[in-house]
Amino acid sequence: MARRGPRLTDFSTHPRRRIAPADAAFLLAAALVIASAAGAALRWSAEWRHRGAEAARTLVEAEAAAEKARLLESRRRSGEPTLAAQAQATAEAPPQRVVADLSALLPADVRLQSLGLDYRDRVLLDLRVAARRAEAYDVFLQRLAESKRFGDVVPGAETREGELLASLRMSYRGAAP
Repeated sequence: MARRGPRLTDFSTHPRRRIAPADAAFLLAAALVIASAAGAALRWSAEWRHRGAEAARTLVEAEAAAEKARLLESRRRSGEPTLAAQAQATAEAPPQRVVADLSALLPADVRLQSLGLDYRDRVLLDLRVAARRAEAYDVFLQRLAESKRFGDVVPGAETREGELLASLRMSYRGAAP
């Protein structure tokens, strides 16, 4: 009986064909081109990742700089002192001058216990005084009110038992115009 169906070739009995040297050289060249392309693709991919990370860092730095600029602008608009305004206020009203002007207004029975200077767009003073007599403190307040060098005087807490202790806040206007 004859077999029907596809005819199967028995490769074990057929001799193998040898690759021609030209074909082997072509295959070797193709393999080298593929390997070189794969190496270039890997280098390009690493460079792409590096550039992407660099771009991300630059974006983060740009966002941080923009946020800092917004913060500085909001400070400027809100009236927070700038470094230039503080430097100008310090130059126009050095602590020695402020203390000398304040001392000139102190009556003999009033002494300065503490003085805090806050240099902003203007000089703010926070001070504590002690007076032997309440009348001397009242004279001091009157002198401050009449002074052209000090303004916005806001008396704080005071105790009038025995020696008078009081706190004051005010601004320093500097030399009279």
